[in-house]
Amino acid sequence: MNGEASATSTRARVTRIAIVVGLGLFAAGWVYVLFIAPPAPTDFLKDRSFPTAAEPVCAATVTSLQQANLVNQQASSPQQRGDLADRADDQLTDMVARLRTLVPATGEAHDAATAWLNDWDQWLHDRAAWTAQLHAGTDAQFFEKQRANGEPSSTALNAFAVTNDMGSCQTPAGI
Repeated sequence: MNGEASATSTRARVTRIAIVVGLGLFAAGWVYVLFIAPPAPTDFLKDRSFPTAAEPVCAATVTSLQQANLVNQQASSPQQRGDLADRADDQLTDMVARLRTLVPATGEAHDAATAWLNDWDQWLHDRAAWTAQLHAGTDAQFFEKQRANGEPSSTALNAFAVTNDMGSCQTPAGI
């Protein structure tokens, strides 16, 4: 009998531990979802006209940057790096101007796309300040404006592009 009581006591203890561990994992999951996990994207455009029209414009610009040998190029001096960046930024400035013509006239898509393009303007402005340093001979690092949450503006640019199926509209790497 003593062995049966001991086995029952052990099973009860294991059951209690399993329940406590399970509840702890359940609570930890909710803590992660509510307080730690990145929020779901809120910039998804229900009106798909802008993303559908924008993606080919951005893809053509990325192709043009590659064909002009402006991607992943080594520069022998800060000035040469500035020249390469200026040439790339000229194409990106043209891309942003073309994208502005595609923004819906009103509504949620208008507001979100306009804000996104304004962020592009800021990013290009930050690049112009950087290339000015390069042209002056300073091998400066590119610094971009930080958003209120501390992230660089390119993070928001790229998140909007990805959320809206405009992968080519992300800030290009290697320029």
